[in-house]
Amino acid sequence: MNKKKKLPITILKSLESFVNLTGEKFKIIDPKENLLHVLDIDSTSDFHFKIEKYEKKQNGSFQFLMSRTPINENDNGIQRNWIEIKNLESQFKSWLNLLDQYEIIESFFDDPIIKSNAEKFFQKFDIIDENADVETFDLEQQLFLEEYLDNSKKKLEKLKKSESNEKILEIEILEKETEEIKSALTIESKKKIMIRLSKFWGRAQKTGLQVIKEIFVSVTAELAKRLMLGP
Repeated sequence: MNKKKKLPITILKSLESFVNLTGEKFKIIDPKENLLHVLDIDSTSDFHFKIEKYEKKQNGSFQFLMSRTPINENDNGIQRNWIEIKNLESQFKSWLNLLDQYEIIESFFDDPIIKSNAEKFFQKFDIIDENADVETFDLEQQLFLEEYLDNSKKKLEKLKKSESNEKILEIEILEKETEEIKSALTIESKKKIMIRLSKFWGRAQKTGLQVIKEIFVSVTAELAKRLMLGP
């Protein structure tokens, strides 16, 4: 039987607002054995918000088993407890507020150069599309980006041959990012993909001029044409 029809309508209604929900700080993934699974958009983070299952109480009302990290401003560990289904959205907003704070608070652990570079790239490729927050790139654009990222990874591999160990580590981070962006092409909105690409280019620019020339400058015109104007 379809998993949807195994759930009470009350449970489906309580989760409905999350079905097409998008945001710059998080991504909703296939819940699999869970009811809801949300991750921090930062691939290096283990922050998550998850609804594992529901339970019907003796009085007939429902509750969710929630797992989330961070817990609050004083504890970035994991919280796992039962909540009333009416409190789902307030719990999610509380979790999202913590992600927002991590984003805006300045620290010694941030890289201001990569952040500044990324912001400039994002402005350069600002997509004028009212649906960019919710729609993915079309199939032709996804295939183009997949090919672009594959070629970029090959170029990065060649660049490692003449670099120092420190620079090689930076290039390997970029190689990993090409795979992460590829895996997101069909499931994340245009805006989220452009945020990922902008961070990728921002890191590449900091890594070295030869790196950014190879993976961005040489294909700038084609990138602009295919992503902003379509095929």
